[in-house]
Amino acid sequence: MYKRSKRTRNAAAIVLAAVLCLTGYKGYISWQKTDLYAKGVELQAAGNELEAQRAYSKAQQIRIIDYKEKETAAALASLNPATALKSWFTSLSTDLKAAENVNDITLLLKTYNTYQTKASEIAVLDEASQKRFAEMSASEQMEERFNNAFAYAKQLLVKSLESDISKKTFNGDNNIAYLLQLPAAYYKDENTKKLELNKLLERYDQARLDTSSKTKSIGEVLKEVAGIRKFYDTNHVEAAWLQPKLESYAQATLSKLEKNDLKGFIAAALLFQTSSELGGPSSKINTYIQTTIRKQFERAEQLATTQKFADAVALYKVLNEYKDTNKEVSELDQRWLEADPQQLLRKAAGTELTFTNVISNKGQAGAKLTAVGVLDNKTLVLARLLADQKIEMSRTAIDQGITVKSIQWSDQIGKKKEISSLLIEAASKTRKVRYLAYEVNTPELFKVLDVEADKIDYDPTGAIIMDNPTGDGAGQKAVYEYRNGRYAFVKTMADTKLGGAPLDIPLTEMISHKNEKIRFQGTITSVDDNHAMIQLNNGYVLLTGNVRFKKGPTTITGIYTGSEEVKKTPAPVTEYRVTVLELAP
Repeated sequence: MYKRSKRTRNAAAIVLAAVLCLTGYKGYISWQKTDLYAKGVELQAAGNELEAQRAYSKAQQIRIIDYKEKETAAALASLNPATALKSWFTSLSTDLKAAENVNDITLLLKTYNTYQTKASEIAVLDEASQKRFAEMSASEQMEERFNNAFAYAKQLLVKSLESDISKKTFNGDNNIAYLLQLPAAYYKDENTKKLELNKLLERYDQARLDTSSKTKSIGEVLKEVAGIRKFYDTNHVEAAWLQPKLESYAQATLSKLEKNDLKGFIAAALLFQTSSELGGPSSKINTYIQTTIRKQFERAEQLATTQKFADAVALYKVLNEYKDTNKEVSELDQRWLEADPQQLLRKAAGTELTFTNVISNKGQAGAKLTAVGVLDNKTLVLARLLADQKIEMSRTAIDQGITVKSIQWSDQIGKKKEISSLLIEAASKTRKVRYLAYEVNTPELFKVLDVEADKIDYDPTGAIIMDNPTGDGAGQKAVYEYRNGRYAFVKTMADTKLGGAPLDIPLTEMISHKNEKIRFQGTITSVDDNHAMIQLNNGYVLLTGNVRFKKGPTTITGIYTGSEEVKKTPAPVTEYRVTVLELAP
């Protein structure tokens, strides 16, 4: 009985203790909840919304005691913007920390822009919202953290560009773009940022342009500069230094090429003129190019004026790469043809080889220029530049082994034609000269004479007198007459001594009796003191001597001393000279 009573008493004591503990706990919890609510009210009234939100939230979490539940819920509802803002700042702070940890400038800029956008949105809200934002920003130390992060980023970016300049390796466009995006606030202000970055970028561009000019072609340099300009335009950088630096590069390049490489100068000039960075037609570089090209055209004309036609044509062809010079070259070609027999022959024969033994004349048979020469000692070529600028050519092969010494025009050989015949003097193994004569009958040349002799002379009758020819008439004077299109041997002539009686001959045979005493009849047509003249169809006889000449028919005794071709207009004539010993009526 006693034991049961004791157990009952103990149980009652335990229950009483439990009740007392529960009562005490509930009292404490009740006090805590009321205290948290009171703090929330106080903090909210003071504008400390984040702290107030925490206090209300803790009070609401105490469920054992009901105390101002509706008021607490209403207070938390009114503080929802602060809750959302707190969550936003937590996320932003996490991103900023990630950017700081790995120096992620892209993420840093994104985080900063997000922060600035939010700040701009809050700035137009009520005072409570602005205060809430400022408190949370200060709580997360956002301004200080951004300041430190951007200062460090700027230091790294500048250091990277300085390293590029030092190492001459230029891959810093991304770093430049990042520098340009850094907020002006971290440079003091926008003007300070612009001045500081422009100074750095100008040094950077000068260094990479200097390096490129030494290692890259002009086209590559211009392409690089165009890329730099596009990059700056995209990033809103004026880069006023870029054009002057490119102009300096262009000027130095062109000046160097102008001295000894006109082709290179023109190629470079055309490239520079395509660059929009160097300006338009009125730019300094374009003016320099135009002045240089104009001087080269003037030089080409000076070369042509001094008849350095090959040099002038070569220069015009180089200039054609810059400007069409087909008209100048065409006109120069005609001037060259009219002035240079060699060029006329080359043009006619279609060769660049040099002709030998070249002779020429102007105005013959209506041609501007007629030229004759020997090509490669194998071919005799005659070319005529006609009034309409067409070229007419005649050519014939020269016998193998013939060495031409000279060529001359001759109106005394062959049939009388508009174009004079050609007399060639060639080397002979058995006589002084090998005489070859050709009649010109375009487009062919016909050989009318081929005789080796010591001398050639002409008879007024049109016959040719050969002194000591090979073959017929050897050792004597032989007469060759034009028969059936070529000269043929017809007879020999005997010498007459000067001291004996004169040889009576017709005037037409005088040429066959050089240095002989002859007598012939003729009509003196003009007298000038101790000179007189007898006119012939192909020239005239010049009479000289200590006798009294008078016009009219007469018999002349004298010595025929030779003949000479005299230049007259419109064609050369032959002068036959006779020293007169006696005149008789």
